[in-house]
Amino acid sequence: MSYENIRYHLAVAFMVCGSSIFYTLLLVWLLLKLVPVEGWELKILYVLVYVLFCFFGLHFYIPRLRKLV
Repeated sequence: MSYENIRYHLAVAFMVCGSSIFYTLLLVWLLLKLVPVEGWELKILYVLVYVLFCFFGLHFYIPRLRKLV
């Protein structure tokens, strides 16, 4: 893996994981309107949703953003 590929993957990872925070907060807020969750279940829900957004974001955006970064 060349230096250029490492730089590209890090840049996309920071962009995707950073923007996933907003979408996680939004989705969990909407879920809390439907299902009352609190305590450790809420923390697990935040982590699970964030990891899913990061995983799918990285899976789909790494190939697509290749021409932009």
